[in-house]
Amino acid sequence: MATSTTSTGTQKHQIDRLAESAHGAIDRATQTASQVAERFGEKGEELLAMKDDYVGTARDYVKENPLMALGIALAAGYLFGKITSGR
Repeated sequence: MATSTTSTGTQKHQIDRLAESAHGAIDRATQTASQVAERFGEKGEELLAMKDDYVGTARDYVKENPLMALGIALAAGYLFGKITSGR
């Protein structure tokens, strides 16, 4: 009977070691995921700021050159229609 108790104790010890190892892996994965999410959050804010700058620049250009902006929009619409029409 001593062998049965010893093997049960050894199995429990192995299970505990595996559980600790899995815990460590999960903690590292969580930390890495948090770092990646934080990095994307910062990049997202930068992209939103860039978008606002580009929209402001485009708005200023249209105010300064309304006929040119209209011509560019018509040409872009015509080309887009030609490309997507499939003919």
